[in-house]
Amino acid sequence: MSIAANLQSILDTANGGTGMDVIIVSTTSDDQAAYWQRRLEAGRGQVCRRDAIILAIHEDWPGGAGNGLGTLYALRKAGDLAHERHAIDLAARLAEGAAVGLYHTAGKGTRLAPLPGSEGGNKPAVKLPGLVRLADGVEPLTILEAVIRQTAVYAPRRCGRLSVFWGDQVFIPSAPPPDRPRHHVDILAKLGVMPDAAAWRRDGLDRYGLVAVGPGGDAVQVEKVSHAAAVDLVGQGVMRVDGGIGVSLGSFSLSAAMAAALDAEFATELAARTAKLDTDPHFWMPLTLPEPVYLATMAAKGEPESRARAHFRRMAAFLTVFRDAHPDLGLFGCVDVGADCYWWDYGTLESYRASVRRLLDGDEEAAAMRAFFALGETGRAEWRDGSLLVDCHVGGGRIEGSVLVGVTAGRLDVVDAVLVNVVAPSIAGRDLVFYNVFEAEALAPAPGSVRADTHLPDGGRICMRTRRERDGKDDWETVLPGNELSHAGLAELNSTLTLEAAAASARRRRERAAAAITGAG
Repeated sequence: MSIAANLQSILDTANGGTGMDVIIVSTTSDDQAAYWQRRLEAGRGQVCRRDAIILAIHEDWPGGAGNGLGTLYALRKAGDLAHERHAIDLAARLAEGAAVGLYHTAGKGTRLAPLPGSEGGNKPAVKLPGLVRLADGVEPLTILEAVIRQTAVYAPRRCGRLSVFWGDQVFIPSAPPPDRPRHHVDILAKLGVMPDAAAWRRDGLDRYGLVAVGPGGDAVQVEKVSHAAAVDLVGQGVMRVDGGIGVSLGSFSLSAAMAAALDAEFATELAARTAKLDTDPHFWMPLTLPEPVYLATMAAKGEPESRARAHFRRMAAFLTVFRDAHPDLGLFGCVDVGADCYWWDYGTLESYRASVRRLLDGDEEAAAMRAFFALGETGRAEWRDGSLLVDCHVGGGRIEGSVLVGVTAGRLDVVDAVLVNVVAPSIAGRDLVFYNVFEAEALAPAPGSVRADTHLPDGGRICMRTRRERDGKDDWETVLPGNELSHAGLAELNSTLTLEAAAASARRRRERAAAAITGAG
C-alpha cells in the first residue's frame, strides 16, 4: 500500500464513520478536560466518528505518573467517566472488541512557546491550517484534532485494543497497516535495514529509542545506543534485525488482556497514585531484554542496581503468569510506518513553522498535506502568489511564501510568514510567526519576530514576544525584552484562569478589531 493509498484510507475513515469507538484524552487539568470534552463532542463527524464516545480526563497524579502508569490511570479514570456519563463498562467494551484510542496531552510545551501560553497552556489546542465546523462557527483545526483524524486509520484493525498516541505529531504511513494484531503489545516505529556506522551517525540514531524486529516479527525495545553497541547486541543475540530496525514513535497498542493484566499488576500504585513509571524503561525493556542488558541500561540512566533488579524480576514474574494465561498472541511486536512516511512535527516553534509552511511546496508530500487538511473542500482557502490564505479577509498588498489562517487586515506586506488568528489594519514583516494577535494599530515587527497574545477574562492581555532562533525551553524562566512575564510566569497565570472565559475574551477583542477594519457592526 502506498502513501497515497494510506492517505485516502485516512480520509475515508474520517468521512465514513469507522474511527475509534472510544476516544480518551488525558489532560493536565479539569479545565482542559472540560475544554476537550466540549470541543471533540462538537467536532464529531469531522474529527472522529459521529457516534464516538468522548472521555476527557485529568491526570491528577502528584508529580506525574509517567506515560506507563499514566496510561493505566487514564484508562481507569475514563472507565469511571464512562460509567457516570454513559452507564457503560469500558473495560468490558474493550474486552468485547471496541477500538479505544487514548491521547496523551501532558506537557507544558516549552519548546513550542509562546504558542501554548496563548491557548491557556493547552498545548494540543494550538491551531493548524485546517478548519472544523463547530456549533458557534468555523474555527481552525487544533493539533490534537489532526492527530485524532490521522490515527483513526488504525481503528478497524485494532478492535479489542487500547491504542495510545501522543498529541503533537501527525504522520502518513508509507507501509500498510497490518491486517490484524499479532502481539499483545505493538509499537509504532519507522523501520529500515540495519545501517552502517556512518549512516547511524548521519541519521542520529544514537539519540532515539529504537525498536529491532526479528525474522518472525517479535521485537525488542532498546534505549539510545551507539552503532557499536547495537552491533554488539546483535552479536550477543539480544536482538535480531532481520525484520528491520528503526526509531520508535512511542505510540503503541495493547490487547485488552495486556491492559487488564498491567492494571492488576500495578493496582497498588494506581490506587495510591504513587511512583512514576514510563513505558520504555519500565514496561517494554524489562519485558524484552535479558536481565544483564537491562541492568546495564538502567545503570547508564542513573538507576540503582538493586532497584532495577527488583523491577526486572517483578516484570519477569508478571510475564510468566501472563504468557501462561494468554498464549494466543506474541508478546511484543512492531507496526512499521515505513521508512518513507510523511511525519509532520508540531512540537517545537521551528518545527511548527516549518510544518505549516510545508503546505506551500510543490511536491507530492505537500499535496498530501493539503489533502489531509481538506483545504480544497472548505471553500475558504485561496492561493495568492504562492501563499495560502485560509478563512481570511484581507485587502491588497504583497504576500509571498506565507501561510495565513483566520487573518483580517486592510493591507499586507509579508514574506515567509505564518500568521494565525491575526487582526490588524496593516501587517508588514518577514519571517514572522504571529498568533492570536488582535491590534487596532498597524503591525510592523522586525524580521524573525514571534508574538503570541494571551487574552484574559477581564479584557486584558499578555503579549509574549520572542524570536525564531530562540528556544522556549532554554528561555522558560527568563523575562525576554518587551515581555512582562516569563513563559513560566505566564504558565502560572494561566493555571488560575478558565479556558472558556479566556476564549470568550479573545473572541470579543477579535470582533472589535475586525469590525474597525471592515466597518461591520
